Amino acid sequence: MNNVFKILKFARPYLSNVLLNSLFNLLSVIFSLFSISLIIPILGLLFGTIETSTIESQNISISNIKASLYHIINNILIQYGVVTALGFICGLVAVGTILKNTFRYLALYFLTPMRNNVIRDIRKKLYTKILHLPLKFINQFKKGDIVARMTHDLHEIEWSIMSVLELFIKDPIHIIIFLISLLYISPQLTLIGLIFLPITAIIIVQISKSLKKSSLESQNKIGELISIIEQSITNIKIIKVFNNYLFVSKNFNVHNEKLKKINNKVLWRKDLASPMSEMLSTLVLVVIIWFGGKIVLETELDPDSFIGFLAIFSQILPPAKSLTSAFYSIQKGSAAVERLLVLLESPNEINEKLQSTHQFNDKIEFKNVGFSYNNDLNISDVNLTITKGDRLGIVGESGSGKSTLIELLLNFHEISKGEIKIDGHSITDTNCRPLFALVSQETLLFNDTVLNNLLIGNSDASEEDIQNATKSALIHKVIMNLEEGYNTIIGPQGNNLSGGERQRIGIARALLSGSPILILDEPTSSLDSEANNYINQALNNLSDEKTIIIISHKLSFLQEYNKIIVMQNGKIIEEGSHNLLINKNGIYKQLYDNEKNIKNEKN
Repeated sequence: MNNVFKILKFARPYLSNVLLNSLFNLLSVIFSLFSISLIIPILGLLFGTIETSTIESQNISISNIKASLYHIINNILIQYGVVTALGFICGLVAVGTILKNTFRYLALYFLTPMRNNVIRDIRKKLYTKILHLPLKFINQFKKGDIVARMTHDLHEIEWSIMSVLELFIKDPIHIIIFLISLLYISPQLTLIGLIFLPITAIIIVQISKSLKKSSLESQNKIGELISIIEQSITNIKIIKVFNNYLFVSKNFNVHNEKLKKINNKVLWRKDLASPMSEMLSTLVLVVIIWFGGKIVLETELDPDSFIGFLAIFSQILPPAKSLTSAFYSIQKGSAAVERLLVLLESPNEINEKLQSTHQFNDKIEFKNVGFSYNNDLNISDVNLTITKGDRLGIVGESGSGKSTLIELLLNFHEISKGEIKIDGHSITDTNCRPLFALVSQETLLFNDTVLNNLLIGNSDASEEDIQNATKSALIHKVIMNLEEGYNTIIGPQGNNLSGGERQRIGIARALLSGSPILILDEPTSSLDSEANNYINQALNNLSDEKTIIIISHKLSFLQEYNKIIVMQNGKIIEEGSHNLLINKNGIYKQLYDNEKNIKNEKN
């Protein structure tokens, strides 16, 4: 329940809606009681037990409303007969019912926007939170699991919030007002009901204890299932090429079957709430009928008042029953809340709290930098200086620490040892990310227009800035030949474009950012020679003041770069220009010769 209250804090801005909902629920309950209470005078007419009141109609007040109503009914009975009096009471029932349902609709009318606004606000905060969480934290989750938390879990929370509102507003109002009327009719019978109803509630609570645990298992399994679906769609080409539908289907079916079994347990427990509460409530009603029958026979309680008591008491049972269902929903929703709070209550990146810098004037310095992840040594004693305007190539075999070195520079991970400084300022004291633009091996594009993908680099860029960037990246003509030019939707991950076109859009986006340092992580590894030449030409067109850091397996791509470092086992083992490293006849020379041999074999 504590977790649910944390989520309910999102309802504070909409307190006015909650108050209006409470007011109209109160009026709805009052007129519901008014309509049901009229069964007593109806029975009185039929049984002939209505007596003439001595209270005049002009003295009607809340304290003597029953006597006043009976006075009016008796006058109609004397003047117009029993049928007219019965018609008058039925008219009052109709009016009361109309007003009851009108106010009930108004209560729901003001509840709906509050409910949807709360879910919108939670979703908005959750999405923003995910964008600001550290990469290390996000990588603990599968993408499908995060999607499940923002969709399925939010749906569960929506109904949990509804249940809390029913639990604390509508149903208690209903029960309290009806109990007051029951006390007025027969305090003795009401006390009997108050003894047995809490017993039924305790039984329901005991049954529902394990529901939260099962719900948490269900939501975790849904996250796994969505992750499998997401991966299958992403890798659909691989599945089709290898024609291995049975293998991936078997994996999906195993998880799907587990989810079915967990959901069976959840729904069996949840569905037990309604029949269990109805059975227990009926037993309480039977006890009251037995005691009430004795009271009617032994005291002055009128039969019509007793039947009216039963009618009113029976109307307490539905809200009492819904209270138990609400409790089950809260238990189920609290599991979803727990999963969301894992994200919402996690700390943001420390980097975001630092003052940002946008100017690169001198140099980047790695001083004895070390980094380890999961007790594996990834980077060890790296010392490196990158001067403004340098074109630095980073080479080495897979797993040598090239990408990790870049991620440390971008402050995606906390350095275990040493420090990285930019213009003399430690990257742990200043947010240096505005200095960098990144082009990754697989260019990360959104299923949106070319224009919007470019504007991620600089949302304030003018049309001229955009075209200058795309022309520098040699992609402007390609974009203009698309069906809708810059407004063309490029598909998921830019699949409507070729690999070289996606990379050049990535370069154009990086250039549009205006960042002084451009980082490229294997930009040509999967491209053909023509696309490779386009990328090379685009980079050569850049200003000499632009600092370029590139990770590449294609050493021929780096021959004109003024500095190249060779990494092995997380260490820099060679450093220098292309010619210098060739003359050293070391690891770089071996890598270069291997590349030449592979190229000759292909030719």
